Amino acid sequence: MKKKFIFIIILILLLCSGCTKYKELNSLSIISNITIEKEQDIYKVVMQEIIPTKKDNGVSYTYKYRRGSSKNLETAFKNIINHSPKKIYLKKVQNIIISNDQKKEIIKEFQDYYQKQKEINKEGSIVIAKNKLHEVLKVNSDYMYIDSVLKNKKILLKELSNKEKIKVPILKIKNKELIFDEYYYLQV
Repeated sequence: MKKKFIFIIILILLLCSGCTKYKELNSLSIISNITIEKEQDIYKVVMQEIIPTKKDNGVSYTYKYRRGSSKNLETAFKNIINHSPKKIYLKKVQNIIISNDQKKEIIKEFQDYYQKQKEINKEGSIVIAKNKLHEVLKVNSDYMYIDSVLKNKKILLKELSNKEKIKVPILKIKNKELIFDEYYYLQV
């Protein structure tokens, strides 16, 4: 009798509990790269969503771009997050790509936003692009491409808050390829 009672209690506990943090992959918008630029006092943010597709010979990726803009960076991010049909998932962000124009102001604004955000991947990197940002993403949209260009030259997002001076890599397009150009030194 006691064994049946304990068994029933355990069975009820197992049925009532569950994976509360479980998220279906199809309900997430997994973001790989984010571009940020500022034109005429308006921040323009583009998030590159990875859409994996299973094929016979492995997995292939297609990309979708989500856009938002506002007078401040946080609102531009919120515009994308609030208007997305799926939950924006920022824990896989590989690169924050910043426009060369007004880079200091954009990086400072991003640092403020980043300090408040707990969901952005701490292992992602911050990069400056000399070319137009949409051109950088079109050169090779593979989300690992920028990492392969930078190799050991990248600055991780987690390093933004614990250094006084950082060196941010600058990329440019040359002969239809993305290449490392130089570092931009920024006093934090």
